[in-house]
Amino acid sequence: MFAYRLRDLVPAALVCTTGLSMALSAAQPAPKTRVTYSEAYGKNGAQPEVTAKDLPHFPPVEPAKVLETFQVKKGFRIELVAAEPLVTSPVTMAFDENGRLYVVEMVDYSERREETPHLGRIRLLEDTDGDGKFDKSTIFADNLPWPTAIICYNGGVFVGATPDIIWLKDTKGTGKADERKVVFTGFGSGAARLNVQALINSFNWGLDNRIHGATGPIGGNEVRSTATNGGPALDLRGRDFAFDPRSMRIQAEAGGGQYGLSFDSVGRKFVCSNSDHLQMLLFDARYAGRNPAFAMPSPRLSIAEDGPAAEVFRISPDEPWRIVRTRWRISGVVPGMVEGGGRVSGYFTGATGATIYRGNAYGPAFVDNAFIGDAGGNLVHRKVLLPNGVALTARRPADEQNMEFVASRDTWFRPVHFQNAPDGCLYIADMYREVIEHPWSIPEAIKKHIDLNSGHDRGRIYRIVPENFQQPKLPKLGSATTAQLVANLDSANGWTRDTAARLLYERQDARHPASDCGAVRRGRARAGTCGAPVRASLDGGARCGAVERQAARHDQGNFAARALPACLHAGRGAQSGPARRAG
Repeated sequence: MFAYRLRDLVPAALVCTTGLSMALSAAQPAPKTRVTYSEAYGKNGAQPEVTAKDLPHFPPVEPAKVLETFQVKKGFRIELVAAEPLVTSPVTMAFDENGRLYVVEMVDYSERREETPHLGRIRLLEDTDGDGKFDKSTIFADNLPWPTAIICYNGGVFVGATPDIIWLKDTKGTGKADERKVVFTGFGSGAARLNVQALINSFNWGLDNRIHGATGPIGGNEVRSTATNGGPALDLRGRDFAFDPRSMRIQAEAGGGQYGLSFDSVGRKFVCSNSDHLQMLLFDARYAGRNPAFAMPSPRLSIAEDGPAAEVFRISPDEPWRIVRTRWRISGVVPGMVEGGGRVSGYFTGATGATIYRGNAYGPAFVDNAFIGDAGGNLVHRKVLLPNGVALTARRPADEQNMEFVASRDTWFRPVHFQNAPDGCLYIADMYREVIEHPWSIPEAIKKHIDLNSGHDRGRIYRIVPENFQQPKLPKLGSATTAQLVANLDSANGWTRDTAARLLYERQDARHPASDCGAVRRGRARAGTCGAPVRASLDGGARCGAVERQAARHDQGNFAARALPACLHAGRGAQSGPARRAG
């Protein structure tokens, strides 16, 4: 998930183990959650002995001093908006329509999943004085096994905690979830081992009014909705998924990345893997399946101009235990992949959280840029996306050839995920751990000197702001009228557009006229805003009209290609649940 060499490892899975989960097939064995290096890689003989003195530790940096450790691109600064004890072990997050931040805390990383009650939880952060810093923290929900994904919907949240997607909602206004229900189950089914780096993640609201997510490498061979009419179980091994939050029907999507999934302003999909930091999905697999006699290439394409495991410019020191492990692998003392010419670092080994920036605080040159964390290298990398035939090429910016957008000298800085925000900025979830590494990838002779739990009670959330940034008054879309939500579809901020579209879909306000048609006729002032799905919501299921189709044809080709099928899907889905998109 957050660190190294997933492709060395055997994918793992989880069958349902709590009363919240639907029972999977009795034929599927219980998963193994603790695996040694020798079990994962094999043995070359006895491992050398090392002492704690051979493996010195770097201390954490306290929140009051941590900003001094950063190097940030000229013209920007980094701000600490939350830190322990307000938040611990954050791995992803989601803003609700009123600017509150729900944070997934994976306290049980990396080998404590089996402890009960489970240590994973959801934290609700609030900025009560409007200064841009969170000052109120509430544990919204707990007892979650290895939670890794979240998205807001209809006053609650959907949370991914393999094998389940769980619905959580506070119906009493206490700040704590009192409604809890498993809505999908079976993620990871069919595999023998539970792999902490291969779990469901990165929930996104799509142009088609569905929630999209990544399964991670293990997927699951029997994923299903718990709804009465939820449809048949799906085989999601090597596939991602999308579901309609109203009908609770789920369908397979092209995918196959690891931890990170994001859409750009026109609906193109991107994922990443530890050693392949940016990939693009060119088409959905169900289209290729229409002709079984023709073998299509993989829809997933590595697009970085400088290669999958591109050079990165770390400014933090290499951890001593990594130096020892690399030396052992090179010499053949222990088995395992040797990458980067035998270097310990200096290239992508822990790429995670690929996110397309769609805000309005940085200026147009940064819109639809990709940001990727390297959790092992303590840095945030940026790529500019450029046309390349039917695909895109991801290029390192000209003024960042020998540096990263953000890098820290603190080896505990672990940027694992990002979020576009109501203020137009990009937020960073910093898990802040001494060790980010797959536990199976650490030789036993080294592992006994390392505390994989060190930092479980720490965590930070940052935002990157331009130097001249002034804290704006944030929109309160939760109290906006339908007409105001429609107007916000033209916002310069992608988060605002997405949230307005989601709220319109939730409300299904058939009384309101389809006033977004005018905006569609204008060609959509903001890329990626599809008025037709919203019209479908407002009109209670009316299909897109000729006006919308004509507008889409005259819009930029990529938008038309992605948005028109989304519009048609939304028009059908409002009446009968999700349907296949046109095309």
